[in-house]
Amino acid sequence: MKIFQINGFKGLIMAAFIACCLFAGFVVFPGIVAMFLWNKYLVGLLSFPVLNIFQGVLLWGITAVSYYIITNGKLPVSLETPETLSDAELGMIMKQAHIKSDLRKINRMIQKSDRFEKNPKMEHNSSMTSPMSEKKEEDENIKFTNVK
Repeated sequence: MKIFQINGFKGLIMAAFIACCLFAGFVVFPGIVAMFLWNKYLVGLLSFPVLNIFQGVLLWGITAVSYYIITNGKLPVSLETPETLSDAELGMIMKQAHIKSDLRKINRMIQKSDRFEKNPKMEHNSSMTSPMSEKKEEDENIKFTNVK
């Protein structure tokens, strides 16, 4: 399987350009950031010596190698292709997502409903209630509106 192919002098120039960009992106730029952070915080606060760009790149290299050693060579980036899901597994995941979506809709509807309905048993007994209890029922049935 061909990943890339270098054809002639233009291909060599392109390969050199890509290598320079990768070196700048993964070595020089993080070295500049390490140098800047060292000079900004450690020089002023703890009187450490000022670093130049070469020392910043070395500091970044020491940090990267130390991280690699501490994590036992397990990088968080994986170049392996993940296993694919079977149709049954994918269908089960889609059903669970659909159920969760429906539950969220129902919960939103419940949260938004702020109406209080009259109890049907209260309507039959309203003729036997006192004027004070009628006032309480009216207060319970008042709908609240937003006032601007």
